[in-house]
Amino acid sequence: MNGYESMKFGEYIKAKRLECEKHPSLRSTATAIGVSPQFYSEVEKDRRSAFTAERLAKLKDFLELTSEDAQIMYDKAAESKKTKDTAVAQDFSDYIMEKDYVARALRVAKEMGTGEKEWLEFIAKIQNKEE
Repeated sequence: MNGYESMKFGEYIKAKRLECEKHPSLRSTATAIGVSPQFYSEVEKDRRSAFTAERLAKLKDFLELTSEDAQIMYDKAAESKKTKDTAVAQDFSDYIMEKDYVARALRVAKEMGTGEKEWLEFIAKIQNKEE
């Protein structure tokens, strides 16, 4: 992870912004994703939780993050949530975060447009596997 393991979300996005070849300012980055510079600054200082999914996608594109860097950003964003407004049920959100292969599988399924039929086949396969 290139030394990013211990960073919180805000520290991570600040580091990636400063590493970006375009060298964007905090103000230009905030404008690009549709937030105020003050709000963006609060997030970088880890005083506010991460941005919405839409803004994270804009940040990924604006900072030209690699797939690996984007996945790290998304994981750190999930870890930073300070409210209970998450769309992931609490009874398995820790499982997803602790098992990196689960998050990878969900991302691949999303990218591939996996539908109900494929998920039901996958569930049946897991339920029927031999011990």
